[in-house]
Amino acid sequence: MNTWLTLLPPSLAILLAITTRQVYVAIFAGIATGSILISQEPLTGLANSFNAIANTFHSPSAVKSLIFILLIGGIINVMKQSGGVDALIFQLSNKGKLIKSKSSAQLVTFSFGFLMCLEGVGSMMLVGLVGRPLFSKFKISREKLAFVANSTGSPLAWLMPFSGAGVFLVSLITAQVENGTLTDKPITYVFAALPYQFYCISILALVPIMAFSKRDFNPVTPTTADSTSSSFEPPQTGITAIILPISLLLTSIGTIAFTTGKGNILAGDIGSAIYWSGFISLIGSGIYFRMTGVNAQRYIEWCIQGMQQMLPAVIILVLAFSLSDITSQLGTGEYLAGLISAGLPAWLVPASIFVISILISFSTGSSGATVSIMTPIIIPLVIGIDIPVPLAIAALISGAVFGDQSSLISDSVIVASTAADCPPQRHFMTQLPYTLAMALLSLTLYLVVGFNTQI
Repeated sequence: MNTWLTLLPPSLAILLAITTRQVYVAIFAGIATGSILISQEPLTGLANSFNAIANTFHSPSAVKSLIFILLIGGIINVMKQSGGVDALIFQLSNKGKLIKSKSSAQLVTFSFGFLMCLEGVGSMMLVGLVGRPLFSKFKISREKLAFVANSTGSPLAWLMPFSGAGVFLVSLITAQVENGTLTDKPITYVFAALPYQFYCISILALVPIMAFSKRDFNPVTPTTADSTSSSFEPPQTGITAIILPISLLLTSIGTIAFTTGKGNILAGDIGSAIYWSGFISLIGSGIYFRMTGVNAQRYIEWCIQGMQQMLPAVIILVLAFSLSDITSQLGTGEYLAGLISAGLPAWLVPASIFVISILISFSTGSSGATVSIMTPIIIPLVIGIDIPVPLAIAALISGAVFGDQSSLISDSVIVASTAADCPPQRHFMTQLPYTLAMALLSLTLYLVVGFNTQI
């Protein structure tokens, strides 16, 4: 369908996401509109829109991705509920004596975000949990703690190919492979995009730089509870409760990928490795906790509670798969490629993707929704005008993360400020100069790289 109508489904999804901030409704509206255009009959098209959602479950890779995201939720909640996080904090602050200054307090707090790198919200909550007493002890503002949490969570999650966000991205790219738009393995594009994620890399690097610079955001007003406690109570569990689930997960991924790839991890079956590792981590951790006296029913409840927290992401992913299939059938990407190749210079495309992604993410407050809406559009587009696919994916992610991190309606801003016990408005205003500076740096780099690809 070589007509402007092919733009209608994704455009409607974007418009409704911005105006209503109801991502589920917005994406489904795009699915329904596309189905009607394909069938040329309103009632039949509406019925087919529900069939399009059901067809998502015909893809084994899609189903595996959905299950893994649920497993990640279970793993995160197990580490929280078991007391493993508290044990690790106690070891570092009381026994390890690693925290002796403002800089070390910020760096240790920042490093804890990497322990929950599999999921952005978990990372922010852990940073806040660790940072509150440490920042109060060394008289560092809560606004800065919120910035550390927000600059660690989402950027780090999108940089980790095996995180929930990474699997989300792999799944969206897999849909493009299955419909014939891409030919290589999905994980290949994800790894190739990492060096071009300029915003995610720069905002992460800014946190330790600011820790050493000793620059704070505003006068300190610690809460009474945190300012009076300079140490953590000895936990009832050991650090094995947090190390074991992560070790089992990462070791399983590496081992299965190495085995299936006959010695080459990147050539292995990464999708299956990620899928099976979730089960291995939860089952192995369950055996350990049962041996330490945790009731089996209690452990199962921990897992289920964590999975329930991931349901919103699963629903968005199902809808995103369906919209991707619809836009592929309509030829939306190919039509856009024709428009842009005839108008916008190719070297401006990466920077344009970055800016458009910022606008959508800032307006909707969701990096995941932005990536899910834009991925099936930009990949066919850049193939048609000979722009490297990894560069386009990286520009999309960087723009989505900046918009998400810098929007007052974003769940990242709300979670980070809550974790740090800081008003969302204060967090939004104090971090904006720094996120804007990194966004401008990233935009410049996308202009430079885009220009160099056309020489």
